[in-house]
Amino acid sequence: MTVDEERRSASTQIFVAGDVLDIDGPIVLDSDTEHHLTRVLRLSEGERVSVSDGVGRWRLAGVIHAGGSLALEPVGPVVVTPRPHPPLTIATAIPKGDRVDWLVQKAVEIGIDTVQFLHAERSVVRWKAERAAKQVERLNRIAHEAARQSRRVWLPEVRPPVPALDVLASSVVAEPGGRDIAVGDTFISVGPEGGWSPSELAIATAQVQLGHNVLRTETAVLVAATLCVSNSR
Repeated sequence: MTVDEERRSASTQIFVAGDVLDIDGPIVLDSDTEHHLTRVLRLSEGERVSVSDGVGRWRLAGVIHAGGSLALEPVGPVVVTPRPHPPLTIATAIPKGDRVDWLVQKAVEIGIDTVQFLHAERSVVRWKAERAAKQVERLNRIAHEAARQSRRVWLPEVRPPVPALDVLASSVVAEPGGRDIAVGDTFISVGPEGGWSPSELAIATAQVQLGHNVLRTETAVLVAATLCVSNSR
């Protein structure tokens, strides 16, 4: 079994600060992580856990009980895993309701590194600064949980909304009739359900198609993410 297979076969994965990963003795857990491992996952003594610092470094550890609390005892060296592909970004208009949670969760599971939200000219959903801060904090928790579940060792990031015109000059945009997504398309922008405005389309580096059907914003994000990851390998 390869080291990556060992990591994927661990009972679960957690993220810790980088200096914690280098500890030779038992790794003491914060209360939230300990609660998750004991009360939610109900891990037993000796079960293996993958411990990562979120920037490519990780090691295996076994569950132990130390001082009446659950802790982790490192059982292998620190392993450095390079990024599997160049950093991948999806910029997207904000979908309605709780679709945004699903969008972030699945984009991270597929392999996207950064989700950048946009306020496009035809956006229906717009977040004011106070709401945006709370939403982004919550969505980053969802992103980190999705990274943990999918055994990623590079943590993703969710960024607060910015005007679409601020980023489109650096990305290709999803638009019917565009070319196919190609190798090197590592930054793709998805518009609102009302579509991009002419001024927005004019400044994008290129237009790419996601198929022949009209897609919801969150569906378009996942199609773009899948094609982007597939072409980056």
